[in-house]
This record gives sequence, C-alpha cells and structure tokens, in this order.
Amino acid sequence: MKGFLEYTKDVQNTKSGFASPMWWILKYIQNEDGLNINQDFFGWKNIISQNDIDELLKTFDKKLSEIKNIKKELKDSSLQEVEKKFILNSLNWVGLRYMIFKSSIFLEAEKSGFELTEEQRNFYLRRVNKLQTIVYWPEISSIKSEKSSVLKELSNIYETNNLKLDEWEKKSYLECLKTLWFNWISATNNFKKGWNNNKLVEIFLSKEKVVGLFEMLIDLYELKWWSVFVDDKVGNFSIKKEKKQIILPESKLEKTSLKRILELFDHEVWVHMVRWFNSSKTLNTNWDWYLEAEEWMATLTELMFDEKIEDISVSPTIHHITTYVAENFDFDNTIKFLELYYKLLKPKNTSFDDIKKEALDRTLRVKRFVSMYEKWANRKDVSYTRWQTQVVEYFQNNDTETRWQFLKDFYFAKLSFEDIWLVKEFRESLWIDESELKYPLWIGKILYKKLLWEEVTLAWLKEEDFRFEQIEKLSIWVKKKVVKILQEIRWKKWKNNEI
Repeated sequence: MKGFLEYTKDVQNTKSGFASPMWWILKYIQNEDGLNINQDFFGWKNIISQNDIDELLKTFDKKLSEIKNIKKELKDSSLQEVEKKFILNSLNWVGLRYMIFKSSIFLEAEKSGFELTEEQRNFYLRRVNKLQTIVYWPEISSIKSEKSSVLKELSNIYETNNLKLDEWEKKSYLECLKTLWFNWISATNNFKKGWNNNKLVEIFLSKEKVVGLFEMLIDLYELKWWSVFVDDKVGNFSIKKEKKQIILPESKLEKTSLKRILELFDHEVWVHMVRWFNSSKTLNTNWDWYLEAEEWMATLTELMFDEKIEDISVSPTIHHITTYVAENFDFDNTIKFLELYYKLLKPKNTSFDDIKKEALDRTLRVKRFVSMYEKWANRKDVSYTRWQTQVVEYFQNNDTETRWQFLKDFYFAKLSFEDIWLVKEFRESLWIDESELKYPLWIGKILYKKLLWEEVTLAWLKEEDFRFEQIEKLSIWVKKKVVKILQEIRWKKWKNNEI
C-alpha cells in the first residue's frame, strides 16, 4: 500500500486552496486499501474459531499501526498547520473507533456462539466501557441528573399515553419502571387522555403530496441536479449525497404527520444536505462520513422548531432513553420494554409489526460492542442529547452575534464538533470563496406557523427567534414559493374542516 506522502505528493503545496490536498487525503483515509474496515465482524459466519478472532485482531493492529505512521508523515508534510490539525482530528477519531472495535471482538464473537469465561467477558466489557467513556462520557446510570431526566420522561410518556396499552401491557411497563428504580410512579388509570392536541400531528398526507413538498423544497433553494427518490427498502428519511437524492421511505410516507414532515425539512435538508453542499464549495472534501456530532444539531433544529432557543430545555432524546434502557436490561428485556415504549410513543395507526421491527433495530443498535448477556450498552447515541445540551447552554449564555457566528461556522462545511473551531483558521490561512454557500431559510418553521393561521412577518420572526436576525428580507420570488407550498398542503377540506 502506498505511503501517506506518496499518495498525496501530487497535491502537496497546491496553491489553489484547500480543495485538492484535503480531497485526496480524506479519500486515502476512507479508501478500501487505506483505513476502511468491514464492521460486520462475524455476521457472515456460523461458527467462530480462535483463528477467526486472531485474524481480525491482526487486521485492527495493522490499521492502528498505519494511523501512527500517517501521523508521523503528516508532521513532516508541507501541508499548512490548519490542514494538519483537521486531518489529525480525523485520524484520532478513526483510531479511537478502531480501538473500541478491537476490544469488542470477543464480545461480538460470543454473539455468534464463541464461548467466553465470565472473567474474559468482564475484562472486555470493562475495556469497551472505558473507551466509550473517553469518547461518549460515562453511562447514564452513573450520572444522577441524566438518569432522573430519563426516568421522568418515561413516566410522562406513560401518564399521557397509557390508554394505548391494555391492562397486561400497563402492568408490564410499570414493572419495568420499578426495575429501573423509579418506584414513586402511581399505577392508576387516572391519567390524561390523548398524546398531542396539535392538529398538525393528526394530519397525514398522501404519498404524492409528501413527495411534492420535498420537490418544491429542492426548487425553493435551487438545489440543481437534486431529486426526490422514494425507496421501498429503507425505513428512514435520509440524504444520499453521492446521488444527490433526498431518500423518502415508502412505508412511512402516509404514516408520518405533517408536523414531522416540516421538522424533517430542517433536520435532513438544512443540516445534513446544506453542510455537505457547503463542504463542496469551501473545503471541497465531499466529506461523507457519518458524524455523530452532526445529529445533535439536526435534532436540535427540531427542538427549535416549536420554541425560541432561550426557552428550550433539552429533554432526553429517544437515543438517550433507549441507551439507558439497554444499560439496565438484557437483550430480550430491552426489546420487550421498547415495544411498549414505542406503542406509547407512536401514532395510533402504527402497526405492531412496525413497532416490533423498530424495537429490534434499536436494541441491536444500542447493544453493539457488548455482550447480549450483559446490561451495558453502546453509548454512541447518548452523544445526541449530551451535545444538544452543550449547544443550548452555549446559545443561552451568549449574545445574538455570538450565536449567529456559531451557526455561520457550523454551516461552513460538514465538520465534526471538534473541527468547527478551526473555521477561523481556515478563513485566515486558505483562499476560500464563500459567496455560493447556502444557509437555512428555516422554511419548516415559517410553514408551521402559517398552517396554524398565525400572522408571520419577518419582523415577528426576528423578534421571536435569533436565527432570523441575519435574514434581511425574503425575496418576492421566495415568498411566492412559500405560498405555492402552502397552497399544495392546505387543500379545501382538512380533517374536520379545520387545522
């Protein structure tokens, strides 16, 4: 395999900006002959031998050694200091992830039938959890405030939605809560009815109308060459940047409320898509790795959908809650509890098959890296809530100008949280044209307010929410597009002839 400097020698000292060096360096890190590793470990094998484990251990040792060598070569390269910092952060992230993977090999093998002693299992569980603590902080169960917030949320969900459960399910849910040391909840039926009185939550559009909304969103922001693709093989809304597609899960289009669709405008398009688009214009990296830190901002936009940033109190996300459950239950009981949790949480028209599938998928996700015979869970998803809390506190403790500068830097490119603070150096050290960058118009929130028949003016938005401070005015063209979307959504007869 080529050495790092040999791989990038043709792009060293490139004066046209950051684009060429970073593109090739990141491609090297991602390349199948570089640092890429199949993360499915033993999924394709029926019987796992010690030899299989040894070979995989050697593979990770080799890759970790390569990372060390790249760091040495990077130090001696002619790249600018800010470029070196950015690449070093990426390498450190990959290295930590590989250390977790390597430590979890025996635990993954156990799931495929490989026998571990109790001493071995505990040794690797401790090692994996120690590494996870470095990356994602300690378990929720060890932090009193986080544990309390999760238990309170589980209680509130039950109190508001328990009429969706039969008597046996209610009893089972409450028993699980008691197991989680939440004994003060009252096991009565005297709870509030209903689960959300917001009319937009009760409205579900046809598949054609949902597709039309996203197509008009692409048109509104002039995302040339992008398209909407309805996929019957996926379960979530997503962005596929290599094909320039917004992916819509066919099975969920008519089961997703209008309010949720509008939230996804901000989540999928104005975090994931815009950050990637701007990366291609600034750093020209086409950075397509999954960034956990990006998800906290995407879910934070949903919190800001209803509230001003000054009023937001971060509640534990679904990721935080399910991770906590997995910390305290074994594999089967995690699925059992999550089925009840999703039944409480989901709209009434959600099928039980869909609920079972989601509970299983989520359990597999949070139980990764650890033995299904133990309680501990992968804390990757916990980062969503923890980083949201950090950003909310940052916003609430700073003035409007500081908040806006953070957002401008956040949308500068698809960067990890640690790299956002390098943007100032990017601007000072490298020639970058920011004239073509896109920034959110927060169209989801505008439509949301309009559909509730509220008078929404630019002056009102500026007063209501700091995000609109820098938008001097919406052009006539944009206003017409907004009206077009409104007309498409608001047909003559709503459910019960009203919103």
